[in-house]
Parts: sequence; C-alpha cells; structure tokens
Amino acid sequence: MTTGLVIFAATYLLIAVQRLPFLPLNRPAASLLGAVAMVVFGVVSLQDAYAAIDLDVLVFLLGLMLIVGYLEVGRFFEWAAEWVVERAVTPRTLLFAVVVGGGLLSAFFVNDTICLVVTPILLAALERLRVRPLPYLLGLAMGANVGSVLSVTGNPQNMLVGIWSGTSFAGFLLHMLPVATGGLAITYGYLRWAFRRELSQPFASGPGSMAIEADRPLIGKGLTVFAIAVAGWLAGGSLPLVAITCGAIMVAVAQRDPAYAIERVDWDLLLMFASLFVVMRGLEATGAVEWIDRRALDLAGVESAAGTAAAVSGAMLVLSNLISNVPAVMLWQDVVPTLPNEPLMWRVVAMSSTLAGNFLLIGSVANLIVAERAQEQGVKVGFGDYARVGIPVTLLTLFWGSGSLLVTG
Repeated sequence: MTTGLVIFAATYLLIAVQRLPFLPLNRPAASLLGAVAMVVFGVVSLQDAYAAIDLDVLVFLLGLMLIVGYLEVGRFFEWAAEWVVERAVTPRTLLFAVVVGGGLLSAFFVNDTICLVVTPILLAALERLRVRPLPYLLGLAMGANVGSVLSVTGNPQNMLVGIWSGTSFAGFLLHMLPVATGGLAITYGYLRWAFRRELSQPFASGPGSMAIEADRPLIGKGLTVFAIAVAGWLAGGSLPLVAITCGAIMVAVAQRDPAYAIERVDWDLLLMFASLFVVMRGLEATGAVEWIDRRALDLAGVESAAGTAAAVSGAMLVLSNLISNVPAVMLWQDVVPTLPNEPLMWRVVAMSSTLAGNFLLIGSVANLIVAERAQEQGVKVGFGDYARVGIPVTLLTLFWGSGSLLVTG
C-alpha cells in the first residue's frame, strides 16, 4: 500500500510542478514514469495495467485528432483566425472577435489546438496594429477555455465525462449552451472593463491581410467529415465508434500524404491518458481511492443540489489548479456515480474543471500554449498579469455555470 501511495504522490507532484531542475519532465513523461513504476514495483500486474486503460477514451481522441489534423494541414484554423481579425475594426470588436471566435472554434475542435494555431496569427496582426498584445492574448486563452465547455469535443476532460457518463452529444450541448454563452459574455465583459483605457484608443493602422493560402478542397472534405461525425453523435451513435470511423474516412478521402496529419495527432496527450489510467489503477489497489471517495462524499454530502454542486465545483477548482483538470476528473470517476442526481453532477464536474482552467496561468494547457508561443516572439504573459484577470473571471463564470446547470437540471 505504501509503495503505491508514494508512486502516486511522486507522479502527481511531477505533473503539477513539471520540469524540476534535477528532473526536467513534462506531464506525459511524468505520467509514463508513474505508470511503469506501478507495474515494476508490483502495485499492479501488467495484465491489470493493460485492463486499466480505457480504450474508448483513446479511440475517441484519436479519431477526432485525425480530422483536426487534416484541417490543420489545410490551414483552416489560420484562415479562420485571419478572417476574424481582418473584420475587427476597433480594439473592442477585436477583443470580442478573439474571445467569441476562439471560444466557438474551441467548442468543437479542442481548445489546445485553437490556441496553438491562432496565437501566432493573432500576434502578427497585433504587431501590424501596434497595440499591446496582453488583453487579446488573455482573451484568446480565456475564451478558448470557456468556449470549450460547450461540447464533448471541446477539451479532454469533457471527453472523459461524455464517455463515462453515457450522455448524448446533443444532451451535453444543450445543457452547456447557456453556460458557454453566459461565460463568454462574462469573460469579454470583464476583459473589456479591466483594459478599458487601452481599448478606448483607436487602432493606429488597419490589420491588413496575411494572405493565408488555405487548401480549400481539403478543408471542405475535413468540415464535411466532421459534420458527418456530429450528425452521428446527434443521432445517438457511440462517441468513440463515430469518431474513429470518421477519422478513418478522412484518411481515405483526403488524397494527401497522411503522414502530415498523423504528425499533428497529440500523441503526448494519448500517452498521458493511457499512463494516468494505470496510475489510478495503482492508487485503487492501495485502498486510497475508497478513502478519497468517502471524504469526497462527506464534502458533497449536503441535502440540497445547490450545496452539492458548490462542493463539487470547489473541489474541481482546487484540484484542477493543483494537479491539472484531467487528473482531477479522473480522481472523481468513481465518486460522481454515488452522488445524488448523477447526470447533473457529471455536468458540474465538466463545467467546473473546464472553467477552473482560467484561474491561474498554470490552470490549463491552453493558457501555457498561449504564453509559450507569445514568449517565442518576445511577448511576456506574466503570472500576475494573468491572475489579476483570471481569478475574478473564473469565480464569476463558475457562479454563472453552476446556476445555469441547476436551473436546467
């Protein structure tokens, strides 16, 4: 038991801290070390480790990533970002376009992907406009996080919740629509207020055009296949089966070298998921998960749905900023089914673990992508700069999201 707990604690410390001076590891590498240690030190057998990996989750992710990969090859996201930026004629409309546009794209094509592709385009436009990038970079990161709450395909934790809860694509979308709509409005409104002086000044020049050479035939095929996938999910089809089927169809109809799209699959994320499943199985073998479940039930063991939702949201806010949102959701996999009104609590977990990503700069991978890509071009997004806006935005959107879900049931 002690061995499993030590391995679990060390793994999650590395996931939370990352890149210690004496051990420079990212999240996937730390997760892999933890999974291997669980097997090598006998906490779980190799067969149990294989059985712990949820193939539904990995297959769903892989299928979606293949479609998104071809859209990246076709430069769809760059073209979409440029189209939005060109039409923003004032600082306030540009901020609105960045928050809402990034949010809507993230809702269906994964927030990390949108931040990775859009950040350089946005920085190039801002350089031509000769304005301070910070408000717009924060708008992109926070809008992408908030918008991704809308659908099962918006972010990895939503995918986990979608598969484990057995919810339909349409049902998830309908319940999260007011959460995402109000959340984006709150995010834009607070950013507009926080940077009101800068946003009141007109642009010194127009953004011009970057002349993105998009592969329109490939984009058309990619969007068509994605639309087929959405139709399949709306019709009640299996999330992983529809995703991998449409991913395979995309490979067949793209008529492009598949190597370029396959390179864009986030293999690091798939590795991290598979490894974390094994780490969690090792934790279960120690009996600690049962103890955590009891403590969580005590925390959420209030009579009202509002009290339970508040307890769950608070736990997700803390855990998501300590160990990241995906591991936080994994910890609650066995807790949520024991809570009253399980479907509602699954939605609260998805909502709160997603919106909690805006609390601090380290709260989500999307934030770090924006900060790192900006740093590459000499633009700094500081921890304090982010927190001054991120903390109030998170608290306001969590309050709105919890209220919306309680009203819609």
